[in-house]
Amino acid sequence: MIGSVGGAPGLATALMKEKTAMQDVEVAVVKKGQDIEKAKGESALKLIDSASGSLGSGRIDVRV
Repeated sequence: MIGSVGGAPGLATALMKEKTAMQDVEVAVVKKGQDIEKAKGESALKLIDSASGSLGSGRIDVRV
């Protein structure tokens, strides 16, 4: 019985480390998503700038 009590702190520590690792993964996934959205926004701005620069008037032709 005494041996099982000694394992409890180690188990608790292992569970806390696992939870911390999972939170780190979740944060990394969120940051990657934010990076992707930022890149999409920058690409959209570049596209708009290139479209407006080629027309000369500074306006984008949206007629199809």
